[in-house]
Amino acid sequence: MNSPSMTSGKTQRLGIIGGGQLGLFLCQRAASLGVTTAVLSPESDCPASHVADLMIAAPMDDGAAVEQLIEASDVITFELEAVPDSTLQQIRDAQEQGRVRSNPDVDLLALIKDKGSQKIWLQQSGLATLPFVMLDADAVAATVLASGIELPLVQKARRGGYDGKGVQILRDQSDLDGLWPVPSYIEPAHTGVTEVAVVIARDTEGRLVSYPPALMDFNSEFNSVETIEYPASLPDTVLRQCADLALEAITALAGVGVFAVELFITEDQQIVINEISPRVHNSGHLTMDGFTHDQFEQHVRAVMGMPLAEPTAVANATVMFNLLYNDRYQNALAPTPYAASLGAGSVLHWYGKTTPAPGRKMGHLNATGDTLAAAQLSIESALRTLAQGGPIKGEQQ
Repeated sequence: MNSPSMTSGKTQRLGIIGGGQLGLFLCQRAASLGVTTAVLSPESDCPASHVADLMIAAPMDDGAAVEQLIEASDVITFELEAVPDSTLQQIRDAQEQGRVRSNPDVDLLALIKDKGSQKIWLQQSGLATLPFVMLDADAVAATVLASGIELPLVQKARRGGYDGKGVQILRDQSDLDGLWPVPSYIEPAHTGVTEVAVVIARDTEGRLVSYPPALMDFNSEFNSVETIEYPASLPDTVLRQCADLALEAITALAGVGVFAVELFITEDQQIVINEISPRVHNSGHLTMDGFTHDQFEQHVRAVMGMPLAEPTAVANATVMFNLLYNDRYQNALAPTPYAASLGAGSVLHWYGKTTPAPGRKMGHLNATGDTLAAAQLSIESALRTLAQGGPIKGEQQ
């Protein structure tokens, strides 16, 4: 893998709100670029706590803790969208005072973290998305039936949803009794859609670097992404259309950092934007072992004002598999993050989370190969190794 190089400049302190696995990997890449990190997270033993230069364990709306993060940072970024409004305002005030920069900008994060506002922005920007209708918290079945969105449909909470949470499918009229009493929106439920993600970095000068579209497959039990495949097994014309639409969206958004554009390809081959994440993303984990420069390095480079790198695939195919916890992974458990080769071109990245729970993302596997089939076989071999028992030997991340 290519060694990143520092550029001249004084900005070398990065503050990160959120200390999960995304924060962990951001801290690691920041260190390789000569950037120090401060992390704000409610959990003192979060994955990022093992590698951050400064760990601030406090609620994200703790004003004193946010001030401590601002004082320790030249730039603040985010590993999650669900940042309290009061915290965003505090950072906004500090930015206006010239005390810190926020990348992406707090106003952009405020727009994107409300999925309803995001949908309205997509529509107003002329970017293809599914038709939708906003619902108030007091909406009832009659409201939905009069909306013009026919059953089956999807209800999405405007705030707080992630990893399949905050999303429910309402298949028939009886399901409307379970309508969530929260601000939300509804859109058609398309069966058999193909889901694709495009990860894009945008720097402070507006330059864009994109990774190729990757195919997403979901775990039906937890409604969470389970497998990501590159290259996506789709016609070249479709892949180009996906890439072009994603680039158009991030150009219009005009933010700084890494963004993931999730796309639906409907049964009638329409390509529409499902949603945009203003951060590094689960769909970009395969870049850690499948490309010369991964999404985490790109994000640090972008937000700190460094030149973006040109990523090159290191193999014909890469597959990422999310390890959603179950008892088969007992032997991989460890209180600190680590990486381990499991043979046949596969690498285990374990996050060091201390409280396993069914469906919780505890780590992921990356496997490279000459073909997608070969990479998938490596994933299956690695899963058998995990299930065999005995400790996994790895290097602390």
